Amino acid sequence: MSTDDYLVDPLRDPEVRGHAKTLRRSLGWGDLERVDPLFLETATEIWTVRGKKPFKLETVSDNQLPGDSGLTTYDGTRIVVKIPRRIRHRAFMGDGYARYTIAHELGHSTLHLDKLMQGAALPRRQAGNATSLWIPKFKSAEHQAMVFGAGFLINDETARRLASPEEVSVQAGVSLQAARIYFEQVQEELERPAASKRVQRIADEVRAALAPKTASPAPSFLSEPCSCCGQQTLFPVGHKFMCAACDTVYDRFQDGDQVQ
Repeated sequence: MSTDDYLVDPLRDPEVRGHAKTLRRSLGWGDLERVDPLFLETATEIWTVRGKKPFKLETVSDNQLPGDSGLTTYDGTRIVVKIPRRIRHRAFMGDGYARYTIAHELGHSTLHLDKLMQGAALPRRQAGNATSLWIPKFKSAEHQAMVFGAGFLINDETARRLASPEEVSVQAGVSLQAARIYFEQVQEELERPAASKRVQRIADEVRAALAPKTASPAPSFLSEPCSCCGQQTLFPVGHKFMCAACDTVYDRFQDGDQVQ
């Protein structure tokens, strides 16, 4: 019995994409501009977050998955990704949605083995999967698989040179929706260092404004008394002298002169 979504171990989007890149590299596809997920039909095992595990990508009749574009299960000995014949044909023809569907199910295979071994069946609904409001994105099996699918199919170095999600979609052969999600996430990560610097600068300015002011050093008084108040509180101010006690200001006098 399958459901639309499951609560799984928390993963941030960059961590999910990192796992997708690890799977690409384990398959020898790390530097490929465009990958063909149907090559996995010959694979007998794949890398997962729990190590390498037996795997099968299986095409089934459309009648077996009438409302789903893909389904990932565990049959007791291996991870099985099933896709209906219509999706395989579309993926063979280069259709972005179909290619992304296979990569999406690979996300479940790679990330959610524990849940699969507990008996969960993880489908991709043709009408779109519904996620309960109590499942946050970073703990949602469907959200993680969605991020994984784009990370698996898209070459980061190439995509970051492109100017729009539409270009990413065409170049990587993914759905426009997947390309938009990927493009927005990568742009946010690229802008984060600059935002952090701005926040740090503002914090430094606030700390400087709130810091206690350092008291000015006490002036050094001359030995002569003030002729106005008689106190020995005269100190130099530029070319003049000032009395700290009565604020009287005197012109600078010549050597040997006394304050009058």
